[in-house]
Amino acid sequence: MERLTSSESIDILVVPRDRFSAFPKCLKALYTHTDVPFRVIVVTGATDIRTQEYLRQLERQKDNLSVVLVDRLLMQGEARNIALRKATERFCVVLENDTIVHKNWLSPLLQCMQEEGAAVVMPLIWWYGRIHAAGCTFEEREQDGLVIFRHRILYSGIRRKRTDYPECHCILIDRQRFKDIEIFQDDVEPFDVDLGLTLRKNGLDVFLEPNSAVTYAAPPPLEVHDIPLYKFRWDAVMWESRNRLFMQKWGVRYDPSSKLASYQRQYLKLGLARWYPNQLTVGLANLAFNPIKRLQFLVMRGIAHEDN
Repeated sequence: MERLTSSESIDILVVPRDRFSAFPKCLKALYTHTDVPFRVIVVTGATDIRTQEYLRQLERQKDNLSVVLVDRLLMQGEARNIALRKATERFCVVLENDTIVHKNWLSPLLQCMQEEGAAVVMPLIWWYGRIHAAGCTFEEREQDGLVIFRHRILYSGIRRKRTDYPECHCILIDRQRFKDIEIFQDDVEPFDVDLGLTLRKNGLDVFLEPNSAVTYAAPPPLEVHDIPLYKFRWDAVMWESRNRLFMQKWGVRYDPSSKLASYQRQYLKLGLARWYPNQLTVGLANLAFNPIKRLQFLVMRGIAHEDN
């Protein structure tokens, strides 16, 4: 693979994960810590007025940023595909808007892609001071004529290595390797695992490059205008439907129970904000995301015993 020249640029596609309010911190870090020529394409759907105004103002200030606003909420694969259709450069980063890049994050990804001939490279992902992902693996076995499929995230073995699929908080893609391949499918889950299987089917490699590091800044905080997107993102019924499409596509049996439980937990944390999103209910939901703050709140109210 040829080196990136000084005249070439990187397309960085920024899409929402589960909060619109995460855009400012993400984009500020992106402009602070990206040291190669780049262009930013933001794609977001059914976005609140305040976030729209912020993005449009930034678009006017930055000559290398464009914003695509869609009038409905977008599934994860769908948002990525809309952004990819706007991309023009060979090398493209897909970045979720609650992922914070750090100094020297991009050059190691490009170097790994060049040296390993990878189609996709992921960085080391941190989360609240701990490793969130250091690669990912598939597990497959036959049982009664069926392929039982599992996958899991790795937290150790932190070195440059081939990995089965990328955690898609932040990935670098060589679009030249995907000329006739659909990178993301709109309506299957887990969509990052689907990407890994697509890469394997086409003989393309994914690598982890730990010299690049980013931080997944999970909730809290949520803001009132985040609630529609958050509910959409963590809808367990919708996920289960898309997971059935995943199993049909790949001819595998997949136990969705742990994923569904995770989705249901995320949804339940919203509490009353699911139905009545306002400053009070969303504030209480934020406490539910942070056990220490939640305990402090309960102690202050003198009702900690009711939480047992």
